[in-house]
Amino acid sequence: MVIVQGAAPPVDEAAPRRIGLLRWGLLRRLLLSRLYPTAFQVVGVGFLGLLLYFSFFGTLRAGQNFSTTVTWILWWSLLPWSYLLLGRVWCAVCPIGSLSEWAQRLGGWGRRLPGAFLKRYSLWLMAVTFLFLTWADRVWNVTGSPRATGILLALVLGGSLAMGFLYQRRAWCRFLCPIGAFSGLYSMASSLELRTIPEACKGCAGKECYSGSEKAAGCPFYQFPATMDTNRNCSICANCVKTCPRGAIDLFFRPPGRELWALRHPLPGEAFLAVLLVSVVYLQTINMTTAFPVFMKWLVESTPLGTYELALTATFAGFIGLVLVLYLLASLLAGRTGGEGFGFGFSRFAYAYIPLALAGHLAHNLFHLLMEGPAALQAALDQLGWRLAPVAETSIDAGLMTFTSVTMVLLGLGGSVYFLVRTGNAHAVKGWRTALPHLALVLVLGALYLQMFILPMNPRHSH
Repeated sequence: MVIVQGAAPPVDEAAPRRIGLLRWGLLRRLLLSRLYPTAFQVVGVGFLGLLLYFSFFGTLRAGQNFSTTVTWILWWSLLPWSYLLLGRVWCAVCPIGSLSEWAQRLGGWGRRLPGAFLKRYSLWLMAVTFLFLTWADRVWNVTGSPRATGILLALVLGGSLAMGFLYQRRAWCRFLCPIGAFSGLYSMASSLELRTIPEACKGCAGKECYSGSEKAAGCPFYQFPATMDTNRNCSICANCVKTCPRGAIDLFFRPPGRELWALRHPLPGEAFLAVLLVSVVYLQTINMTTAFPVFMKWLVESTPLGTYELALTATFAGFIGLVLVLYLLASLLAGRTGGEGFGFGFSRFAYAYIPLALAGHLAHNLFHLLMEGPAALQAALDQLGWRLAPVAETSIDAGLMTFTSVTMVLLGLGGSVYFLVRTGNAHAVKGWRTALPHLALVLVLGALYLQMFILPMNPRHSH
């Protein structure tokens, strides 16, 4: 069979196969078009310009500033949902990565490939940066300050441009971007994946999907689609779809989270990041509750810490340190129980914590989106001169909001438990019993999440 660019992928008559989404003509034409993702990137760059302008020249009231409302209430609230539904597609249209890529092409920059240091330590660097930014937001109120938001955006843009000057393709996005710290992990739980079709790909010696051709550039994340079995570093930019001469690359739906228990190559850096995520999501959310300021007041007044900054730092460090210690202990016990060793317990079972972290993150952001989103959208449009009729105060039943959040956490907790049982049965000599220490820790963390979402919440900004 001759397979042409843009044609529907071949079907193996001997075995049932998932139906590729690129069989749908409209979607296939979109991904093969030069407008994708360029048109979305242009729009994103325009929005980035507006964000920077209003950050430095707009009102200082965060609840009325275009930059803070769009960045932290609308975009930030929707971002985790995009990972769940569409994988890492945001990275394909991100204006910061796009500007670096365009500057690289125009200036002839970025001749080198990233070295061993970035490849070995990038996950740890992103995790530390993400943790620092989380702490800095709480201490310096970045999300509540238009100027601080603008400085953060400018710093990230500068880092991206600097990496584009030094290295080929999107080295910043792949190895150092703070958002990349969790985008790769969350996209592994996505219901969408881009993969090659082995029988159509077999025998191809051109490797255009990696190196690029006159039709499109090579993979910006240094991935070779023929061997790719994870969403970690795939932005669904469709460069490989455009350059593949055989039409051997397609999009598929899959059960959310399936990749996590089928993962072939667990990484210690990702394991650390997964545990860090479940801790940070808890801290970010408990910080929103009405009980947290009371606790912080008591901590400042009743302990030698003395200041809010020290008390908050101690709280963050104490909780994250406790979870990490418990995780290390669970990994040690799991390794001994199964006879596979500490490394197995540490790396393999860490991915079970991602469904719980993602569920907590989605519930957290849903509160912002539903409770603050309408007023934030109106404030943003007002800044652009698009006056709308006043939006009434959002009134969502507190009981319904709590029920929705708790339901989402229970679904995430169920996914984590399912992962542990299935992974233990698939990879451990003693089956699911090997996962018991991690199962106990996941249930404890799940109980903390559930108790947290029952507490009353405060909004981020006052509108």
